[in-house]
Amino acid sequence: MSTKRKNKIINFSLLIGIVIIPWVLITFYVMTLAHPRYISTADVVVKQVSDASIPTGGGLTALLGVNNTSVEDATYLTEYILSNDMVKRLDQRFKFREAYYVDGSDPIYEIAPDATQEELLEYFKARVHINLDEQSHILNVTTEAFSPEYALQLNQAILSESEKFVNQISQQVARDQLSFAETQLKEAEDRLNESKEQLLSYQNQNEIFDPQANAILVNQLVGNLQAQLSSLRTEERQLLSYLNPDAPQVVSLRSQITAVEQQIEQEQAKLTSPNNTKLNKQTVQFESIKGDVEFATELYKLSLGSLEKARLEAFRKMKNLIVISTPYEAEEATYPRHMYIIWTSLALLLVLYGFLRLIIAVVKDHRS
Repeated sequence: MSTKRKNKIINFSLLIGIVIIPWVLITFYVMTLAHPRYISTADVVVKQVSDASIPTGGGLTALLGVNNTSVEDATYLTEYILSNDMVKRLDQRFKFREAYYVDGSDPIYEIAPDATQEELLEYFKARVHINLDEQSHILNVTTEAFSPEYALQLNQAILSESEKFVNQISQQVARDQLSFAETQLKEAEDRLNESKEQLLSYQNQNEIFDPQANAILVNQLVGNLQAQLSSLRTEERQLLSYLNPDAPQVVSLRSQITAVEQQIEQEQAKLTSPNNTKLNKQTVQFESIKGDVEFATELYKLSLGSLEKARLEAFRKMKNLIVISTPYEAEEATYPRHMYIIWTSLALLLVLYGFLRLIIAVVKDHRS
């Protein structure tokens, strides 16, 4: 057999084995075995309830308030949708292993009835597609199933669980913030009540309302007595200028002077003395307790303000899931795309065939 004829046989065999047979199998699979798959899509965005900033963009960006959204929120939601928790929650209702197994003729897109949880999770990720628009932070949620009704119901269920997730996270953050502020307020209130009780107990125990005020009154009284004493001494000197020291007027005046001096000493003893009941020590103790009350009052006011601020901040950070485009029930199957797969596979097989022929030619040329 000539070399030329051998080359023709080899090339024809390659064509049959590399191109014709695989292409026929692919065409047979696409046209007969592959089950039609329907999709349902929805567009959603996680939006903050309130924000001080005002969107400056236009169109849909301004309408939705993109400044109130974030990539992080969208990323967290994407991770939750494609998580094992979501699969377990939805599997109780949708029975994925039963719904995505028809007759076993489509091993590529069907799932085994006895698939493990890990295999089911990977299969779920292949049937649910999440695309994020980096500019508007809009999530496109696409579900794929063997019936349009199932794809629609699955999409709706995913949106419902996503809304619960967003609300739950927002409420949890708000509860944590408020709980901390309320705890601080309760501690401040307890401290204020305790300091007030100490003040009342001190007043009742010492039978005095305000030692400082009493001290001021005593000082004023001592000042008046000293002025009166000075006046009496002046009058005494005037009388002694023309009367004897034993004169009744002088004796009487000196008695008044002695009484005033004794009263001054008594009043001054109320202010300063080693005794614990003296006003100077009571004033220091009272001012210390009063300072605690004033500090606790200010702390309580600050805690009230912090609680109100925490409430406003918690409300501002509340987030909602906004559905921009609701899911719909498809009327036609999107997959498989018969003509696209058939002709694309043929083109790829021909490229592979040409590449192999090139390699064979290079090897033969090298040997020769």
